[in-house]
Amino acid sequence: MRVLITGSAGFIGSHLVDMLISKNKIRSIVGLDNLEDGNLKNLSNALGSKKFKFYKLDLCEHKKIDRYFKNIDCVFHLAAYSDIVPSINYPREYMYNNIASTLNILDCVKKYKIKKIIYAASSSCYGIPQKYPTNESQKIDCKYPYSKSKNVCEQLIVHWSKVYKFSYISLRLFNVFGTRSRTNSAYGAALGIFLKQKLSNRPFTIVGNGKQKRDFVFV
Repeated sequence: MRVLITGSAGFIGSHLVDMLISKNKIRSIVGLDNLEDGNLKNLSNALGSKKFKFYKLDLCEHKKIDRYFKNIDCVFHLAAYSDIVPSINYPREYMYNNIASTLNILDCVKKYKIKKIIYAASSSCYGIPQKYPTNESQKIDCKYPYSKSKNVCEQLIVHWSKVYKFSYISLRLFNVFGTRSRTNSAYGAALGIFLKQKLSNRPFTIVGNGKQKRDFVFV
């Protein structure tokens, strides 16, 4: 099987690359990333593998990405402008980048008759869920441009799969954490930041209803 991974230098993408390299049934892996959020350091192990080829590309540039999808059996689409707060300040950029890049990928899937696409959607599409644990049958309630853009992309993939006859899986991911997750950004994953503070024995602050402020140290 020959696979292509968008966002391959990111937190989840780089772990996926490492895992797939170890699988005998995977013949080759193409990784695409614009490196705005990802980091080549995350691919330090993979870059030494003959199975893996990496290309720095902007997925919104259709003509530049087209040829990399030829002879691919499965696409893992993980690339996106992420984080909720910046999307509030830059809604146009989020909507354009996430939707245009997904449409370009779907054009390639259609053109080269790729069998399957696996998409990293977002649990943010549920807004503030009414039930915990939250399952996929809960009401969609996108409250921010980021969540809206991710859900629109999911709908596009579902629609294209019906019209052009390919398989898909859409994963609405919740709070993924682990090694290589961002811990030094204002918008880094909360669990990753907490773990970094634990390892450095630093306190974290909880602010409640605007009146109370308390520092806690993990033990």
